[in-house]
Amino acid sequence: MLHTDLDSGSKKFLVEQVTTTARIALKNLVSKGLLPWPTVYSKEFWDVAIAEGFSTVAGMQPDVGTLDEESLQEFMNQANDILVDVKDTVEEFVQVTKDHVSEVKSSLKSMDKKDEDKLFYDEIERLRRQNKHLEKKAKQTEEKVKEQARTIEELRSKVRIDGLTGLLNRHALESDLSKELSKVKRYRYPLCLIMCDIDHFKKVNDTYGHSIGDKVLKNLALIWKKSIRETDSIYRYGGEEFMIIAPHTDKKEGLMLAERLRKRASSYRFVVAPPADYITITVSLGVSEAKPGDTMLDAVNRVDKALYMAKEQGRNRSVVL
Repeated sequence: MLHTDLDSGSKKFLVEQVTTTARIALKNLVSKGLLPWPTVYSKEFWDVAIAEGFSTVAGMQPDVGTLDEESLQEFMNQANDILVDVKDTVEEFVQVTKDHVSEVKSSLKSMDKKDEDKLFYDEIERLRRQNKHLEKKAKQTEEKVKEQARTIEELRSKVRIDGLTGLLNRHALESDLSKELSKVKRYRYPLCLIMCDIDHFKKVNDTYGHSIGDKVLKNLALIWKKSIRETDSIYRYGGEEFMIIAPHTDKKEGLMLAERLRKRASSYRFVVAPPADYITITVSLGVSEAKPGDTMLDAVNRVDKALYMAKEQGRNRSVVL
């Protein structure tokens, strides 16, 4: 915002500089295909935007709450690009101002009158204050963009998390499994999938109610999350089904992991009505090792078939396919 105590010549100079830098920044943003947000820039900046014919850009702010994961990534990249553009614009303005100050200083050397010296020194001081104001605005803009980036990261995290158990969800599984299968194809290392299902879970819900069923799911998720390795990932596949991705793990090692999960689940007492009542559960698990040519559907179908075999053979067991 311009100081009201500047003389007309100084005001004209500063207005020209702000207008020029605003015009350059807007043209850069539009040429890059970016969608600038009105809250990022000052009122003066958007006054210039409207005067330059860019008014339609101001109403194109996307709704971050409805973006999918890929759009969130693109949106965050745009935020970073805008931040860089704002910094470049500020640096350009600062440099122009410094050049102007240098010219005024040079002129002062050839002057003798004290009144004229004071006038020019006052002008320099005003320009310095304007410089600080602009740098402060740039810092505030940078903080806004960083806050927006943090919000995007939070949204990205929510897209991948199951609301009940806190585990990764099926959307995250599909994304992660696709990446892991690509690595298997390229590097030929073993990758094991384990699909788990709580035996007769409908009976738990029918007997004790869905709130107790939800409690069982949440507690089981905590138990299993502590039972897998750091390199493994566990997902809620849907309902009472879970999936585990275990990189660098063959079928033999996968079976050992599945049995550890099965035993810990069956030995745990799930409290129904404290302090005395509890229930126990059993689980069935299917184990399968991915093949280099597997699609995601191939890998999931194979481990699902192994789980089906575990149920057919009497439940409360792990079967490798």
